[in-house]
Formats: sequence, C-alpha cells, structure tokens
Amino acid sequence: MNKSTINKTLWLSGLLTGAMVGAYLYKNKEEFGPQKEKLNSLLGDFQSILGDLKNKLLEAKTDGLEATKSALQSAKDKVEKVK
Repeated sequence: MNKSTINKTLWLSGLLTGAMVGAYLYKNKEEFGPQKEKLNSLLGDFQSILGDLKNKLLEAKTDGLEATKSALQSAKDKVEKVK
C-alpha cells in the first residue's frame, strides 16, 4: 500500500471510531453524566500533553535540521580544502 492509501485508511478508521464512541456515549449518557467533569479534566490533560509533545517534536526537528546543515557545510568545506 502506498502512503496516500495508508493515510486515507487511518483517517477513515479514526472517523469511524469517533462516530462509534460518540454513538455509544450518547446512548449511555445517563451512566456517564456524573463522570462528565472527570472526563473533561482528563481530556484537558491529554490536550496539554499533546501540545507539549508537539512542541518537543518541533524542537527536535529543528535541532536535527540545524545539525544536518552544519554537517553538510563542514563536509563542503573539507571538500573545498582538498581541491
């Protein structure tokens, strides 16, 4: 499978899973009503964790890019010295 097909499959499976969970929660909303505050708190914590993870991944990407650029520049300088 190519990357586009995998991405579409993952997106559709996520959409379907979300719809199924939403239908289940709607059907059983009386049972989950008292736990709404706890669920909201957990979702807020999850969102903050995802935000922190996103920032760390972006920092790592930037650091890796800078390291690659400096390594390429160093290699280029060494090649020019040899010539």
